[in-house]
This record gives sequence, C-alpha cells and structure tokens, in this order.
Amino acid sequence: MKIIRFKLLIVLLLSVFALTLIAQDLHYSQFYTSPLNLNPSMTGIFNGDTRVGVNLRSQWYTNNLARYRTGSLHADTKLYSKRHPGFWSLGAIFNYDKAGDSKLGLIHFGGALAYTYPINYRNFLSGGVMFGLAQRRFRTDDLVWDSQWNGDVVDPSLPSGEAFDKLARSFVDFSAGLNYQWQQSYRKKFNLGVGMAHINRPNQSFDAGTTNYPLERRMAYHAMFEWPLLSQFDILGHVLYQTQGPYKELVYGGYGKFLLNQKRGREFDILLGLSVRHKDAIIPKIAAEWSMWYAGLSYDINISDFERATGKLGGPEFSLIYRIVHVQPIRDFKTCPIY
Repeated sequence: MKIIRFKLLIVLLLSVFALTLIAQDLHYSQFYTSPLNLNPSMTGIFNGDTRVGVNLRSQWYTNNLARYRTGSLHADTKLYSKRHPGFWSLGAIFNYDKAGDSKLGLIHFGGALAYTYPINYRNFLSGGVMFGLAQRRFRTDDLVWDSQWNGDVVDPSLPSGEAFDKLARSFVDFSAGLNYQWQQSYRKKFNLGVGMAHINRPNQSFDAGTTNYPLERRMAYHAMFEWPLLSQFDILGHVLYQTQGPYKELVYGGYGKFLLNQKRGREFDILLGLSVRHKDAIIPKIAAEWSMWYAGLSYDINISDFERATGKLGGPEFSLIYRIVHVQPIRDFKTCPIY
C-alpha cells in the first residue's frame, strides 16, 4: 500500500510540475549552440559567412508523463556592403517542442535581422530583431479522466465529460536583443549580450472566448569567452541567466579545449567540459571541432528534489553546426567578428 501511495504521489508531482512549465520557453543546456534562440543580435556572430545548425534535446525521457522532446533548426548568413562599415545578417529558425500524454506542443518559425557595427578593430556592437509565427496545440486521444473510472478500472470507452473550445492557438511573436563583442584573435574573445523574447506578450490561451493568457516576456542575459592558456590549450566559459514571469534559470560552465591539429583547413579540437543549472542539474559535456564542423553532446544529471521521479536522469542533448567560409576581398579594416 505504501508503494502504491508513493507512486501516486510521484505521478501527482509530475503532473503539477509539467503544468507549471507550460508557460515557459524551450531551453537548451548547450544554449551557446542555438544563438538565434538565445538572442536575435547573435545572428551572424561567428567566424565565417554562413552557418547552419541543429539542436536536439530529450528531457526527463525516463518518465512518460512529463517527457519533453525539443528540436531546433537554424541558419544565418552575413550580407556585406561597401556602403557600410559593418554588415547585416539574416537568419531563420524552426523550433519544435512536445511534452506529456497530451502531446502539448509548440511549432515556431522565426526570421531574424541583425546589424553589426565595428566600433574599432577589436570592438563590435550588434543589434537584432526577430519576427516569428507560432502555434501551440495539444491532443486528448491518450488522456484519461476521473469520469472514466468505473469503480474497478479506467474504461476509455466511457465519456470523458470534458469539452474544449480549441485544441490549438496560433500567434505572432517579436524578440530583440543587443550584443557586445571584444576580440583580439581567433582564440581570444569575449561576448556580452541581453535579449528580450515575446515583447508583444502574445495570447496563448486555448479558450475561444475572451480569456487572455499572455506569454510572459523572457529576459536572457549571457556572457561567453575563450582564452588561450597554452599553445594548444584554451579555456571557454559561458553563463546564462533567464527570467520569465516568476521563473528563473541560471546556467554556467565551461570547456577545456585541446587543439590537436592547427593546420589551416584541417583544424581538429576536442572540448571537455561541465555546466551547472543552478539547483537543478549537473551537465557533463563533450564536443569536437573539425574544420568547419562542430558537434556537441551533453547530459543532464538531475540534482533537485525532482530526482525522486527521474532517478537523476535529466536527459541527453545534441548539437551540430556547419560553417561556410568564402574568400572575402581585402579591406582596410576587419568587419567579421570571430566567434
């Protein structure tokens, strides 16, 4: 009887926890590999001319009730002009998120525009905006209700007694941000930025009436750096602090980067690191860079009270980025931030 009560308690806790996260955005432990989600002003901030990337995350995959599946596909490119000292950047992103037995999901398409202004040879200031179209939806096929309890077992053939006005809600979304970058070389650089998502606070209510359930604005403050310690060893650090309504998230950590081959066109690096999501998870991670490719793998080990339900298994996350570099004409100054 105690075991049954414990299991029922866990299910209840998971249900409440999943519901409290409905209003929150998707998030990545490797947030620095999803720059357009992080801040629209990060569009075009990389070493190269065009960048394509993908992010995949499975959160709490050991429990079907609160399980999250998240994916993003993004691309951005730089637009150079002799009329401007800096450059414009265009970006596009597709986000997908699904959770729980209700298949509560999000589909989001976004387009970003950013401009990077070179204050001088080593200092750059970028500003960016994003316009997005999104839809949230859920399904009732796999849900069960108290009215379907026949006294002995749950009978799905019994009427649920529930009626929903809408199973989907579409809305437009606006985001903006600023980023400052200092760079001395490819291996010595620093970024500091702030972004605001959901500026227009779109209504995400499933009620077809006049109910307004606004998506809270999300503020993201982030910093990243890389610094060489030895001829073939760098340290990388990153920190992200986010707020959205009553919710707060702090993620910090870094890598040790081993430069195994520095020959131009054949660069090969291995990165070993660790991050922490404050009061929630420890995140060991590994990444590899080969020429224009970057691949990263991390795993959340849950350390919060929620570990009773997850067995400390937060979930795996994977990122992949490919850069394209074209030969640019020689100019009097450098306008391409290295990131």
